[in-house]
Amino acid sequence: MRFLMFFLTTTALSCGCSQNSGKDNVSTSGVVPKADTSLVEPGTLHAENAESESERPPGMVLIPAGKFHMGGDAGEMGGNSHSHQTSYPIHEVMLDAFWIDATEVTNRDFAKFVEATGYVTFAEKPLSKKTRDELKLAAAYNLRQLKQELLHCSPDQKKAIEATIERVENASKLSQATAGAIVFSKPKSELYNSTDINQWWRLEPTANWRMPEGPGTSWKDRMDHPVVNVTYEDAQAYAKWAGKRLPTEAEWEKAARGGLDRLPYAWGREMFPEGKDIWMANIWQGEWPHNNIASDGYVMTSPVKTFPPNPFGLYDIAGNVWEIVSDYYHPQAYAMKSAGTRNPKGPSRQQVAQPGQRVILRVTRGGSFLCSDVWCKGYQPGARQPFDNESPSNHTGFRCAMDAINVVD
Repeated sequence: MRFLMFFLTTTALSCGCSQNSGKDNVSTSGVVPKADTSLVEPGTLHAENAESESERPPGMVLIPAGKFHMGGDAGEMGGNSHSHQTSYPIHEVMLDAFWIDATEVTNRDFAKFVEATGYVTFAEKPLSKKTRDELKLAAAYNLRQLKQELLHCSPDQKKAIEATIERVENASKLSQATAGAIVFSKPKSELYNSTDINQWWRLEPTANWRMPEGPGTSWKDRMDHPVVNVTYEDAQAYAKWAGKRLPTEAEWEKAARGGLDRLPYAWGREMFPEGKDIWMANIWQGEWPHNNIASDGYVMTSPVKTFPPNPFGLYDIAGNVWEIVSDYYHPQAYAMKSAGTRNPKGPSRQQVAQPGQRVILRVTRGGSFLCSDVWCKGYQPGARQPFDNESPSNHTGFRCAMDAINVVD
């Protein structure tokens, strides 16, 4: 589970942005389709034969039936973004029409659900004794490893390693009255290892959807920000209550691309289509992970609808928070037979399960406020990441979908 990964100092970050790396990924789908260079104004693409406005679910957008090319974005075939490493081969997908939320589910929305049902999220529940014991053993092991590294590190690395040791020690001493969440925290010094996530994540046992970063923070002053620190089960429970469901990965990507074929951004070809330094999404600007200069106006999450929508009328489909979808995660999912079916739902549980693996990974899409244009490119529509169900974090949320029952192909 990801809480264990939090203590594993040699594990590559998969619950957030990470360093560009990797060998070339060559698509096995043949010739990559040429990108559509046409420009479309936000909100101008609609499905034909759509249900009437009186039947339109509030706050949702209808995505038309049809084919699209799913997979890694233009310019990323060489593996220049960690979030694109499993996004190949590019392949054609056929989907029926469906509805999808125009925005991510907000704290305001989630609070109504909790008030109506009394639901308690994973982060608010206590961890089992077995899990607490596993965490302590993992922490003890990694502390030994870190202290060994101190014996051989350079003076520049020493401060960073000592800071990591402090974080692991503090986390391992927590009573863990509740599971809590993983919260981003700027490193105290230069990175000594680009894969040690302890340098920028901390386990906060009091963090949950109500207190996004723990004590001193509250959802009540972020009513229209996306709800965070939720798991797949939490998102699924909300969706069921709302009479909806989570989108599949294929549905999410088709909606994110907004009818623009093979373009690198949800809004088109250019990073700044409205002018230099006019940001189209809430992502990281500045030196990752030490200094977010917030050129887009936000250091962390932003209210939904702050940034322009994509051509289908979807907001924050890039950046703000990673969005949980329904698919199980597999690094070769796009090469599996299931990827070529109509309305694909991803690999089966049997296909993704590993011996001894208790928590099965799901997929998240869209990137977050932590994704940097020079560090990772998770905000591009082709990017994908694994998500551990026992690792809610303050940069992960979701939006919902619905079947469109009265739409003709």
